Amino acid sequence: MDKKIIEELRKIHEIEYRQIDSTARVVVEFGEVDYEKNETIKKYKSKGYELFDSNRFGEGPRQCGEFLVFVKK
Repeated sequence: MDKKIIEELRKIHEIEYRQIDSTARVVVEFGEVDYEKNETIKKYKSKGYELFDSNRFGEGPRQCGEFLVFVKK
């Protein structure tokens, strides 16, 4: 997928999730996400965020990555 399209989708997701929680941050993670070992998840948890949701994206049946949604605890 084109990185510009992915960034636009990320922004749209963030706007939508901020309607639920104003602290929401959406981060793009490429490839498979191991929720126990992922460095991005560890980084955000250390800053007081929790993983709220995740949404996979890709082209056709091929998964390219996930949007990780974090909110402040």
